[in-house]
Amino acid sequence: MKTVKIKTLISCLIILSFLSCNQKKEQKVEAIAIAQTEIKLDLLDLQKKNKLGKDTIVTIANDPVYHKQKKYKAVNASLLIKNEIDLTKIDPKNTKIVFECIDGYKPEMPLELFLNANSYLAFQDVDAPKGSNWETILKDGNEMNAEPFYIVYPSVSDKDTHYKWPYNLVKMYLEPLNKSIIELYPLKNRKLESGYVLFKNYCLTCHSINRIGGTMGPELNEPKSVTEYWKEKELVDYIVNPASFRNKVKMPTLGITKQQSQEIVDYLKYMSENKKKL
Repeated sequence: MKTVKIKTLISCLIILSFLSCNQKKEQKVEAIAIAQTEIKLDLLDLQKKNKLGKDTIVTIANDPVYHKQKKYKAVNASLLIKNEIDLTKIDPKNTKIVFECIDGYKPEMPLELFLNANSYLAFQDVDAPKGSNWETILKDGNEMNAEPFYIVYPSVSDKDTHYKWPYNLVKMYLEPLNKSIIELYPLKNRKLESGYVLFKNYCLTCHSINRIGGTMGPELNEPKSVTEYWKEKELVDYIVNPASFRNKVKMPTLGITKQQSQEIVDYLKYMSENKKKL
């Protein structure tokens, strides 16, 4: 009888040990998955190490930045992501890719959409004037350069706003798809959801709230919300038409209505009362 109990005890210990090992393995895999979603790809560093991949020539029928047909020397961007990040450790459907540009512009899109597109990382403009790697970009009276990298899609329409075409690109990284939703969604007042959606679609790539978003424009909520030092009516008008307030303003005309601008401002007022705790 005692022998049976001892055998039973030993069996239980073995099972517990097995379960514990499995749990640790699962935790390790989960930790790896989390770490993978935070990996940043430093494109200049990869280029220096000759790890971007095989280059080719791609043609863009109607480039949305240059507004004409363009040819570039480029590498396959989707393949680069797959080579540098173990995608078996993450769920592409619930992950987004974020593009970090020199000027602080930070657009993003679903990773699955990006991987399924015929995306390329351009590193040289074939049509550039002799002695230059890139043709100058003219935008709102300002001259800009696309270097060092520019994401292009030979098979995607320039009218499809689901795809991002960032230039001045230096880094790419992955984040959970719902990160900004968790941090910035107006949970305490869901009537402001339309303002949140407008801000997310039109403003978040250039501006941050609670340190989430782009850095091309100023942070809008910390330490003071823009709604705390701008007159509300003027802020609404400014968002609709920035050029009517400032000469050579960097902020573009978004093409939104005054009502939509008011919804954005109402959302910003809500966020002024929901600053991130330091």
